[in-house]
Amino acid sequence: MSSINENNRMDYSKYPYFNGYLDYYNNVAMQGGCRCKKSYFRILNAYADKPIDIQVNEILMAEDLKIGGLTKYVKFEPGTYHVKIYDALDSKNLIFETNLKMGRNLAYTGVVTRDDDDPEDISILMVPEEKENSIKGKMSSVRLTNIALNAPEMELVAQDGTVLFSHVAYGDASGNIAIPSGIYTLYLRNINTKNNVLKLPYVDFAPRMHYNLFIAEKEESKDIQLIIPEDGVNYLELC
Repeated sequence: MSSINENNRMDYSKYPYFNGYLDYYNNVAMQGGCRCKKSYFRILNAYADKPIDIQVNEILMAEDLKIGGLTKYVKFEPGTYHVKIYDALDSKNLIFETNLKMGRNLAYTGVVTRDDDDPEDISILMVPEEKENSIKGKMSSVRLTNIALNAPEMELVAQDGTVLFSHVAYGDASGNIAIPSGIYTLYLRNINTKNNVLKLPYVDFAPRMHYNLFIAEKEESKDIQLIIPEDGVNYLELC
């Protein structure tokens, strides 16, 4: 059994809004001659208590967004934005607010999830997307983000037994890996017991496309699910 991603994990929990990550990509963009003054932002609701409304400055980004719900991307200029989250059933009930920093020439998924220090509180995990320009031919770029607070420690395994990702803790996102494009059967497996927590058949990874796989919890049952939205870097206008 092989492990593609044994040590390829980035600990984003140390950087709540990924400022170091943003500075790095801003510098790379400037050195490469990129002067793009825009980025894109969407929201994934992984907060299991209630549907929510989300406001970014004066923009209503999400209305009645339920668990597992994902908004479309909205274009923003680089800068700091004030985010407010309301109870969708009571529009006057402000349940969380914070400031988020958006850098230049990036696409983000802002994951509304539980604070690992205080599960009764909310946090927003900003996950910037990485575009690997070196991906060519029949290869795809894949990464894993864990937003399932109550899940056991898991690994993601392909049908041939290859371990794609392991030891991705809650609130963390892995680095990108390149895998042969095609249709996969994926298994989320408990690392300690080696029992399958979830089987996901017929996952189609297209050539030269980028994917972020989110481990999340279902609203009522708290069962584990794997959310696989298409990354914005596949089609958004970025340098």
